[in-house]
Amino acid sequence: MNTTEIYLLASSITLLTVYHLYLIWMIKHHPLRTDLGINSCARGAWVRNMMRRAPDVLVIQTLRNSLMSASFLASTAILLVAGLLSFTLTNKNNLENFDHVLNVLSNGHPHVALSRLLLLVLTFFFAFFNFVLAVRYYSHAGFLLNAANNEDGHALPEQFMIASLKRGAFHFTLGMRAFLFSLPFGLWLLGPVWLLLGSILLVLVLWKIDFPKHTGIPSNECFVGKGYCEPGKAD
Repeated sequence: MNTTEIYLLASSITLLTVYHLYLIWMIKHHPLRTDLGINSCARGAWVRNMMRRAPDVLVIQTLRNSLMSASFLASTAILLVAGLLSFTLTNKNNLENFDHVLNVLSNGHPHVALSRLLLLVLTFFFAFFNFVLAVRYYSHAGFLLNAANNEDGHALPEQFMIASLKRGAFHFTLGMRAFLFSLPFGLWLLGPVWLLLGSILLVLVLWKIDFPKHTGIPSNECFVGKGYCEPGKAD
């Protein structure tokens, strides 16, 4: 890895890190200005609404959609891990030529190409891990919501059920972020310049997603009811 590639790699990592640190700060202090904070607020309101109505198929259908999405993406991630590992192990003796063909700025060292492929493997494995945890928490949320209104008066705490649903959504979000991070990491196979360009493109796309404009939501209360989502209570 030459000096140019090191600088470009450091610039890409710094850009992605600074963006996500700013996103975390906004979620903590101004949650209703972020898409993640608004969705977290809506999940809490949804649980409260489901607990105040008679059990119906709406709870099952909503959680089933989330379970199917997480299960499909977990399967996709582990298939990508298996495919990348198979490619790496079967072509480990030709990685030097592979890296030289794709990346004109590389020094052609096989360890460089191997590290890039392993980074992609770790990224998809991280996605798989989080999607599996999302499936777990969504499954638990289904049981908790159905057991909420107990005739004997032994109702489960509302916040416990909300926390379970939000944990599932949190891990689903991490899994999706890992999938999106595969864009710059995959482009890195083409060269460090493509890595930086991919990082810039990813940040621009995430900015449009994470910070929606004209939501019509006051900065100090949620659209589903005052007190459901105040600053610092969205996570």
